[in-house]
Amino acid sequence: MTIWNSVQFLFGIWRTDDLKSMGMVVPLVCYLLILRVWRTLDWETEGSWWGFAVLAVSAALMFLRDQMLLIVTVNKDWLLQLPPLPLMAVVYAAGMVLLFGGKRLLQAAWFPVLFMWAVIPVPQTFSRRVDLPLQHASATVARAWAHALGQPLTRDKLRLMFTPEFGMFIAPGCNGIRGAITLGLAAVVVSYLYRFRWYVYAPVVVGAVLLGYLFNLLRLCLLVVYYKIALPYPWLQHHAKIADYLIGGCLFMCALAVFFTVANKLRNEPKDVLPEPEPVFKTPRQTRPARSLLLRVAVVLAMAAIFGVDVLHEHRADAAASAQQMQKLPEPVGNFTLERTWNETLFGVLVYTWGEYAAPAAADGTAVAHVMLGVSPQSVHDAEVCHIARAEDPTWHGQIVTPTAGGEVELTAATYNDGATQKLEASTVCDNGACRQYSETSQHLTLIYARPHRGVPLQTDTTRPVPVLLKVESLDTMTPVSVMEPQLAATLTEFLKGANFVALTAPYSKR
Repeated sequence: MTIWNSVQFLFGIWRTDDLKSMGMVVPLVCYLLILRVWRTLDWETEGSWWGFAVLAVSAALMFLRDQMLLIVTVNKDWLLQLPPLPLMAVVYAAGMVLLFGGKRLLQAAWFPVLFMWAVIPVPQTFSRRVDLPLQHASATVARAWAHALGQPLTRDKLRLMFTPEFGMFIAPGCNGIRGAITLGLAAVVVSYLYRFRWYVYAPVVVGAVLLGYLFNLLRLCLLVVYYKIALPYPWLQHHAKIADYLIGGCLFMCALAVFFTVANKLRNEPKDVLPEPEPVFKTPRQTRPARSLLLRVAVVLAMAAIFGVDVLHEHRADAAASAQQMQKLPEPVGNFTLERTWNETLFGVLVYTWGEYAAPAAADGTAVAHVMLGVSPQSVHDAEVCHIARAEDPTWHGQIVTPTAGGEVELTAATYNDGATQKLEASTVCDNGACRQYSETSQHLTLIYARPHRGVPLQTDTTRPVPVLLKVESLDTMTPVSVMEPQLAATLTEFLKGANFVALTAPYSKR
């Protein structure tokens, strides 16, 4: 229970991000490797209570991570939420090993403990810096191969259309990175098990990654051949997706066969492998009573129960938020009138309740300004971080402090231009009668944070922080942001004059 929210968050990443989906098997692999090492130590339970101290610190940090927002971005394309989940996974694994197995087991199982870092195999910026360029490279190779076969294609570099209705799109998932990451992680584990020396270990891992990418290029080329063959046969065209799976699966198995052939050959070279460790002759010691082990289990369960109380509160609140009807937003906000409302959900969970407000009609008949207001039942959310995670850079970033009907509000604001609209987004977090979110930025580094919930002890904590997001959009995408941002901010400020966020978010703050 001490890590339940973090585990749920990881499952969300594994289910929705193909590049990180391989992280799902990492905890199981680490668990099996730790048991493998523990068996060599005759399952000794010389645990240390320092392990409990490590577990308590990790649980407290995870609890704090769930209750607040602290994110560092560098150059607007690399972000890190503190404390990072991979680090917490390593610390948690180290604490459990130290508590139940002792220092000797921790020293012997250093690899599986550190390998827990791979629960998120690649950082978010990897998608932008590596994944997307490889997408274009894969499309270029497939297009060149199609031209070599004499097949004309459309001009779109990422779409290989053999006819107006038959073709393929080289998406990021088609560039072989998933297969390369899978082979790379397998190579890391196999190299550890085969006890390769470092000068063999590194080339084997790098070679496995390159092998995965190379076989994916071969897959794309074979798929181009299939598409060309299928041109005069409509029934083959309808099975192109299945053909892609079959080709990819067969080539991946071939890549595994090549990898293990090379690895086994290297394993048979004594100079490439570390010698087996000498057997450890333990001195006779007094057998530790079983109650010592049971006491450690009881202490871990007690700590889980302490933090589990708040997790259960959060779970019930989230379930209620998902099942509840849309909260009624105020009809008028100052001079603005509510025009429509809707719910935004993700995987069946209510993320935002939205309302679109229109300014009073202008006498000269000019377009009426609109402001969209979103209130979230979730405890932590930052709009700018979501944009950065989708590789959408803000054109401007700053802080807005403005008076409202419910008191002064501090918002983190940013503008975006996607070629169709130019918009200003401003977010804040309301908690204990105040709404504030901060973003301290320099040319290269930005720190985004919201204060943790300042409540009473867990058992009687009945309120939660409530994120609020506002959007003001314009169809004018040609006006420079230096001119457009003050115009959008003026509309937002006018709307906020009549808003009372403290009263508005009160129904969402109840646990």
